[in-house]
Amino acid sequence: MIKFKQMNYKTIQRSSASELVIKEILESIKSGKLMPGDKLPPERELTKMFGVGRSTLREAISALVLVGYLEVIQGRGTFLRKDFKPANLSAMELGDIQTAASIIDLVEVREILECNAVKLAAHRAASDDILRIKTALARMKETIDDYKRFSEYDFDFHIALAQATGNEMILEMMKLIVNKVHEQYDRFTPKTLFQTDKAVLTAEQIVASLSNGEAEKAAGFMRDHLNLVTTELKRMVPEAKRIRVRLF
Repeated sequence: MIKFKQMNYKTIQRSSASELVIKEILESIKSGKLMPGDKLPPERELTKMFGVGRSTLREAISALVLVGYLEVIQGRGTFLRKDFKPANLSAMELGDIQTAASIIDLVEVREILECNAVKLAAHRAASDDILRIKTALARMKETIDDYKRFSEYDFDFHIALAQATGNEMILEMMKLIVNKVHEQYDRFTPKTLFQTDKAVLTAEQIVASLSNGEAEKAAGFMRDHLNLVTTELKRMVPEAKRIRVRLF
């Protein structure tokens, strides 16, 4: 196993820290200091060596897993892939890789929260809740060719669904998560992360199931709706080997 402590890494400054961690690791690969099949040191050692926090390190590792440089083997650790294909990644591409990894994490959180929330909404939604949800959906349809405005009404749609649960904590969590999602969308260079027509179709299926009190169906269509983003990310980042990553 390669001994990272002999590499004399510079302590990373906080600005663009995860991107700089990626660049340091890529430089080690390029110079041959890190060879295919080598295992990276444990998380605690890496955070000390780079002078960064765990979240920054995990963001960097997740991005390198996403493009196929590293792989995480459960119970064993993180390794440089034996079959990795070197590539020249620009700063913009590195940023997009990091953002893609963050979006994937957020989609996973949303799937856990929203698929369960929509089940509650199917049982608890009042007539004014249904009207609010349908109004947001109608606005999504009207702006199907305007991605920016469509995204704003998509936000309203998900918040209206959360409100229909009658649970204030779910509503507050959804506001926080969806806001975070849109912040990440704005950072991503490709400005469309899903096909709006498919998003409308799955949203219609959610509303129909919700209106009929079909909780499980609504949850399934919500999962389809959220996975439109990860499907598009797979297409945009064809090197991606795994979409969900467990680190260390």
